[in-house]
Amino acid sequence: MNKKIGLLILICMVFLGAFLLFEMEPLVGRLLMPYFGGTAHVWLTCLMFFQAMLFIGYLYAHLLTKKLGIWHLLLLALPLINFPLKISAFPDPHAPVLNILATLLCHIALPFIVLSTTAVVAQAWFSDSSLGKNYEPYPLYAASNAGSLIALLGYSFIIEPLIGLRLQSLIWTNVYFVYALMMVAAWFILRPSSGQQSILATEKEPTIKREPILRTTYLKWLLLSSLPSALLLSITNFITLEVGSFPLIWIAPLSLYLFSFVVTFRNNGGAPKFLKMHWPEFCLLSISCFLAGVTSWLGVIVNLAILFSICLTAHGTLYEIRPPASCLTNFYLSLALGGWLGGAFVSLVVPVICNGLYDYPFLLILCAAAFWWCRDISFINYWSKSTLWEKVVRTTIMGIILVLASFFSWMALNEQTKYHHRNFYGTCRIVDELPNRDNQGGLRVLLNGMTVHGSQFLNPDLHRIPTTYFYIGSGVSDVFEITRPPRRIGIIGLGTGCIAAYAKPGDTITYFEIDPDNEKIAREWFTYLDDSRGNVNVVAGDGRLSILKSAQYANEYEIIIVDAFTGGGIPAHLLTKEAIEVYLSRLSSNGLIVFHITNRYYDLQPVLKSISTELKLSGAICASSKIDLKSYQYPSLYVVLKKNSAGLEPLINRGWKQFSGEDGVKCIAPWTDNYINILAALRITDSLHSYSERMHFPRFSGHTEKPEL
Repeated sequence: MNKKIGLLILICMVFLGAFLLFEMEPLVGRLLMPYFGGTAHVWLTCLMFFQAMLFIGYLYAHLLTKKLGIWHLLLLALPLINFPLKISAFPDPHAPVLNILATLLCHIALPFIVLSTTAVVAQAWFSDSSLGKNYEPYPLYAASNAGSLIALLGYSFIIEPLIGLRLQSLIWTNVYFVYALMMVAAWFILRPSSGQQSILATEKEPTIKREPILRTTYLKWLLLSSLPSALLLSITNFITLEVGSFPLIWIAPLSLYLFSFVVTFRNNGGAPKFLKMHWPEFCLLSISCFLAGVTSWLGVIVNLAILFSICLTAHGTLYEIRPPASCLTNFYLSLALGGWLGGAFVSLVVPVICNGLYDYPFLLILCAAAFWWCRDISFINYWSKSTLWEKVVRTTIMGIILVLASFFSWMALNEQTKYHHRNFYGTCRIVDELPNRDNQGGLRVLLNGMTVHGSQFLNPDLHRIPTTYFYIGSGVSDVFEITRPPRRIGIIGLGTGCIAAYAKPGDTITYFEIDPDNEKIAREWFTYLDDSRGNVNVVAGDGRLSILKSAQYANEYEIIIVDAFTGGGIPAHLLTKEAIEVYLSRLSSNGLIVFHITNRYYDLQPVLKSISTELKLSGAICASSKIDLKSYQYPSLYVVLKKNSAGLEPLINRGWKQFSGEDGVKCIAPWTDNYINILAALRITDSLHSYSERMHFPRFSGHTEKPEL
């Protein structure tokens, strides 16, 4: 009976330890957001840090678990130093990686390392006990990953939408104490007595063969663990550039990565036969999908399917070449080291050596090479056994895929790309669009992924004409027309600096830009900042924190524009109640806060309406469509908030719709630093069809008349 209870407690302990470990990951990402922003690389740096801590935990389990025995239980008390979980940081935009790593080391490292030892320690205890003499411990690893998977999905769909951060941290801390009690109980129930140890040694001695593990085996373990890990970060980055950087999107790739362990690390597990047979076609198709880019939710799903299939193949092969239970700590230590090396490569090395997302196809090629080399994965065996009909079908499929890959490659090579740039904050490129009837002389465009972040006419005579979402007649144009210079204007988000074209003599514009490299790009490749008739300066740093630090301008800004939501990676911390209170503290009595919230994937109107109601602010919406727009003018969506309703009439007269019970905007719970429900703003279908139509840079026909500023 004790054995059954012990096994049940052991399974519950492993499950709960994994649940806590992976519940911590998105929670920590959310805690970091107010300090370091919502860029994808904040999460990727966190993932790399978690992988490093996992390696340290596995190294401890490999070297010390059996030597320490019961003293291992004292390790459970170390995380009390950091309870309850919380984050405080002093961000430096010029050294964000070091800042994040130092913050995580101070606040997160101890509990994460302790929890990361759970699965390996449990399997070691299990294999040394009488319970484990007739069973392999590896299925416990699948139970561990099942706990991880449930934690991640539960966070996205239950915990984050319903519970604030402070309560999340408190609940997490209390569950940790339950986990610690289970760990203690499991030790005292499972540990063998001295008599049992001698019996187990006698029983196991004839069957255990302590043959040395070959170096090539270690290399295979490292390859098959590092490549899926690197691909996890690469595809996460690829997707978040378009869809956004927040727990739901972080968790989708990570969940599939973990679920591949659940599928493959089980009795009679391993790589699915279909993937073994058809990985060449699959790798070619994956490269074609990368070249096609992410332009819709379908593209996101396809890329997630690519990640899952690669992980199934790699992790299934790992299971097939696993060692005996006596060497399991060597095995898991190698997996942890490989996972960390893959994460470090994408997080630290790739941004330095690559100015684009070239790591994604490069990793796919490496995966193909690894599959070719590793045991039982080469498709040659299956090819030789195939019938003539099967060979013809496979050859035809591979030919079609090669044609697709060649087509997308040709499209990429023919794009008039002038500049590529990549750093911690993301990737961008500058493309020159060919002339048409609208953009006389052509158009230079700044893109992040497939999202346009501004453009400018190449014709010097047209340099000062605002384009894209800021065209004359747009919402931001209305705001500048109803206010009079001299004005102090604060703008969060630089892009090309297009809004500076609206400045008049006497105006002072301060851009707050989190990416310190963006000012150089805006000044070298575009002329809006230098051509502006106002006084323009750029402050590097998170917009919310930078405005908070500008206490000398309290109640002095006539206009504050928050232009950080066009891309997929919406910085949600700029849309909370506390963030808007910061903007209000710097706003003059009749000033306006302008939010540019044009976005393919999120409807942010309900967020702003709920906060305006909470803070008793007046608000209005301006939505433009593609009707009568020229090719360089993009449909846009703006919201203006004001301390009082006086002064909104000129906007209402221009077609703006005031927030009211009949404005058609749904009601949701206000976002705060403690509570953000991203699901409430998510839209699966794009209601701004005209916006998505322009993401691929189409060559529109239009009118020939020259716009004037």
